[in-house]
Amino acid sequence: MIFSVSDINRDGKVDVVLSSISFGPTHYSTVQRLYAYSWDGSNGWLITDTDSEGKSTLESFLGTGDFDFVDVDGDGIYEITADWYIDLDKYHTKLQVFTYYWNGFKYAFDPNKPQPQLYDFLVQNNIDVSLKASVEKVDSLYKYNYVLHNLPNSKQEIKYFYLQFRSDSIYSSSQPKNWLFVGSSGLFLFACLESPSLFYDSVNFIKKGELKKFNFTAKGLPSIIQYFIQAYNNEPTVDDTIDGRTVTFDDLNNNIFINSNSGFTLGPSNIFDSLGNIERVDSILSYTNQSFALGWITNQTTADKYDSLFNLAKTQLQQNNNAGAKATLQTVLQQVDIDSTNNLTSEAYALIRYNTEYLIEKIPQSSPDLLVKLVSSQGFQVPASNVQYYEGSWKDAVNNGDGTFTVITSRPTVSIRVFYEYASQQVDNVPAHNNTYTFQTVSASVQLKNSQGLPIDTGTVQYYAGAWRSFGTTTNGVATKELLPINYSFRMTYAYASIDKQQNLSVDPVVVFQTVNAQVQLKNSLGNLIDQGTVQYYAGAWRSFGTTVNGVATKELLPINYSFRMTYAYASIDKQQNLSVDPVVVFQTVNAQVQLKNSLGNLIDQGTVQYYAGAWRSFGTTTNGVATKELLPINYSFRMTYEYASIDKQQNLSVDPVVVFQTVNAQVQLKNSLGNLIDHGTVQYYAGAWRSFGTTVNGVATKELLPINYSFRMTYEYVSKDKQQNLSTNPVVEFTTVLCTVKVSNSINQPISNSNVKYYAGGWRDFGVTNTEGITTKELLPQNISFRASYGHVSQDKQQDIGVNSLVEILLNLP
Repeated sequence: MIFSVSDINRDGKVDVVLSSISFGPTHYSTVQRLYAYSWDGSNGWLITDTDSEGKSTLESFLGTGDFDFVDVDGDGIYEITADWYIDLDKYHTKLQVFTYYWNGFKYAFDPNKPQPQLYDFLVQNNIDVSLKASVEKVDSLYKYNYVLHNLPNSKQEIKYFYLQFRSDSIYSSSQPKNWLFVGSSGLFLFACLESPSLFYDSVNFIKKGELKKFNFTAKGLPSIIQYFIQAYNNEPTVDDTIDGRTVTFDDLNNNIFINSNSGFTLGPSNIFDSLGNIERVDSILSYTNQSFALGWITNQTTADKYDSLFNLAKTQLQQNNNAGAKATLQTVLQQVDIDSTNNLTSEAYALIRYNTEYLIEKIPQSSPDLLVKLVSSQGFQVPASNVQYYEGSWKDAVNNGDGTFTVITSRPTVSIRVFYEYASQQVDNVPAHNNTYTFQTVSASVQLKNSQGLPIDTGTVQYYAGAWRSFGTTTNGVATKELLPINYSFRMTYAYASIDKQQNLSVDPVVVFQTVNAQVQLKNSLGNLIDQGTVQYYAGAWRSFGTTVNGVATKELLPINYSFRMTYAYASIDKQQNLSVDPVVVFQTVNAQVQLKNSLGNLIDQGTVQYYAGAWRSFGTTTNGVATKELLPINYSFRMTYEYASIDKQQNLSVDPVVVFQTVNAQVQLKNSLGNLIDHGTVQYYAGAWRSFGTTVNGVATKELLPINYSFRMTYEYVSKDKQQNLSTNPVVEFTTVLCTVKVSNSINQPISNSNVKYYAGGWRDFGVTNTEGITTKELLPQNISFRASYGHVSQDKQQDIGVNSLVEILLNLP
């Protein structure tokens, strides 16, 4: 069966392609073999490779539809592909494509040549093209005409012609036989429906040296767009998954942009509908500049002429000279007809003519009254909130609904004011008839710079117009907003703090705020920088500033008054300073000195010192009676621990950095009942536990102690007595014994002599032996004591508080 008669190897001869069927690998399968013969009009010969039996090696296990023509390297000579299933195992197969190349003599398989598969994109841009565009106006629509020429030096044939524009108003199209026109998502396409398969030739591709014409009708005005032209080649099928690879629509779109011949041409655009007249002039100016760059305006003189005319029209519009602007644009239309023969291509002619015609239609006639409008710093019209004029009182002008206002008055001149972004601007003595007055905003720029003059972020900007209004946030150090050129107060908020500045934008629209490099230093009492201090500053709350490194912490801050807080050695001190006056904030410690002196004023050891800063902190231990530490100059509580006891003292180091603790010479005396000093008493004091004080010598024991309240204990003759006393009130602690008298009598109250008397003090102690009067005496501390009198085998015990009654009478039951 003959499938194709064409010149597939581009040697100028007719190639006849046919196939035959033979048995496949199994009894129920067949193999299609492809044969190609070259015919010169008289003779023919086989140009496909054969095996030893003379059978073609171009095989497909699937069928004739699975042979195809492709152009792998884009040289215009077609390769032949064949689809084949490869067995992977007993149950699975894999589709693989084999490509047969023309080697100058025949089509054969070459393992050294690329073997693209169904998911591969092949070359589609080995073409050289010429595209000419022209536009005709048909009633209210525009007809876009294209002549696409595939130049003789191209290697491939054109199948696709893409135009990139957005429009929802395409009304009709015309294209060559077997071509169609479709479009969506900003990409419109003329495409040939044919493919050079085995069944027919691609007679309607744009072959080398040929040209074809295309057109469509649209509502949009001419604009400059991009085109993309692609040659025929085999393409993957979207959403097919082969060997785990899926070709997506994004892949297909990307192939259009990178695998094509591209350039600029004309296409419709609706953008003019949303622009003001001055913006429309700017757009046409841009078209003329681009047209000159693209060669559509053929010389500099012509380009300069249109540039001058459109800039003049722009100035006239800005001056509200609508009649003058229209006259200038009519001159453009006259010149464009003259230049269309030599100086302008059809593209430049269409761009300038039809856009200018549209602009003339949009320029309104001048008003017999006073027309007021507001334009931006770029000259674009912006909607004012309101316009008022003064006629005995302030009255609202007529809102025309297009961003302009009309003042209707019989007065020759009036004062008018415009309202925009919560502010208003007033001008006086404005002619009130056959006049247009234009207010113009300025592009207010608020900058935030650091101490080195570099832009920084992020600053939040407000301006005052009846209340504080949002201006914006800095980006790359700058925030911008269109505002009326009047005097405003601006507020910059940075790092939680704010600073205000007043500026007249009519004088200077650039408002600059600059931070200072705030430097917080921590120095010791000698003036040397020390670490480590933690710094905060107050801005609505306490904010982190940083930690000193080599005695210094730095931060960019606004130049205002702040409270700073230095935390060092667990304590904090605050300081207020205006950074606009001095950006260096210095905190300095004092050399706090804690001394321990005895009652004579001599320095003594060893005292342990603490200070309170959130908790009791270690200060140090006295050496030669002194402990020192660098501390912030604030009020602290200090604690001295000496001889197991502690005393606290509060002192403000900013007033006096020397904290003195002094002991007293505590003196404990032991006296008898007659008031005479006696020995031997053993003394203790309580400080967390009972501590040794000493033993009386000549009735006295002494010890240097802190002047606080202690419990003292005197032990004498095995009896102990405690006494509490505050040494700060009286450093002399006295213990006095009583003369305890024990009288022993019999049952008839007769004294018993030679009775042995004991008292209990940790054990039974000797008290004495009664005399003839039955009495014995002893000096004892006034405590509650148990006594025992014994005579012969008879004994009697008695307990008595001798501090209450020092006479102890004991009766022995004797005859």
